[in-house]
Amino acid sequence: MLKTENSVVPTLSRSAPVRVYEILIVWMVVTVAWHEACTYVGSGITNFIYLQWIGIAITMIILSKNFLHRENLTFAKMMGNKITRSARIELVIVIMVTVLSGIACWALLVLFSAQINVEWAYRHWNLVSASAFEETKWLRSWLVLEAMTTVLIGPIIEEIIFRGFILRRLREKYQLSYGILASSFVFGVFHIDQSFLSSFVHGIIYAILAVRFASLYAPMFVHGAYNAIIFFIGRGYGISLVAEKSQIDSIGYWLPELALLPFCMMALVWYWKMCFRTNEVALPALVQRG
Repeated sequence: MLKTENSVVPTLSRSAPVRVYEILIVWMVVTVAWHEACTYVGSGITNFIYLQWIGIAITMIILSKNFLHRENLTFAKMMGNKITRSARIELVIVIMVTVLSGIACWALLVLFSAQINVEWAYRHWNLVSASAFEETKWLRSWLVLEAMTTVLIGPIIEEIIFRGFILRRLREKYQLSYGILASSFVFGVFHIDQSFLSSFVHGIIYAILAVRFASLYAPMFVHGAYNAIIFFIGRGYGISLVAEKSQIDSIGYWLPELALLPFCMMALVWYWKMCFRTNEVALPALVQRG
């Protein structure tokens, strides 16, 4: 049966012992531990940073299994419904909006940071000139490892943590809208070194998908597809990498990218309203515990 945001959640068999702060503390401790371990042991290994991400992912999956056991849940039950054929067109449109909003948010942050200090902004966002980009030769091993971590490992583990655990726990205690915004804010904070704004916006999109489809497969798919497209257009065409240092503090230079922002925000607001309209939001399987 379809439910709305104000629907009453069915009585659960037992209260979840896992709290949001537990998940966040464990995530931070595991991240720091693997970072320190790989820095100390593997600093001489080429691309050792990817060993760190693989180690974090494996550790969090093992710990997640323990958390789920405490809640009488399994991974299969938490993952929810599979993606149906009828949902594919909608997910493709969502991916397009996600990519465009990511580019627009990135341009806005580059412009804003350049107003403060052009040199710092250029270094912080790892920007290069067009000529330097054309001379860049990407190592095949690096491209493979980068693709694996950003397209597969990252989206899977992040959706399990932020939508599977954090959104679920917030949804059980508060209104759905608050749970989505709060979990997306935390998601943005954990990506503050990259782009808080785009991560916050994308967190909202991924959370809506998790709720709308009663599934983690949908946000994982969109999250992975977004990372894959950004990876491809970045390494292949220099988008989000190439910029002229002398112009990055000019609004006119970023006007094409910034023009995407109003369109993407309107699309997000429309999708939010459409998804949470009466009788159009399914009660997420991922908030139910057996």
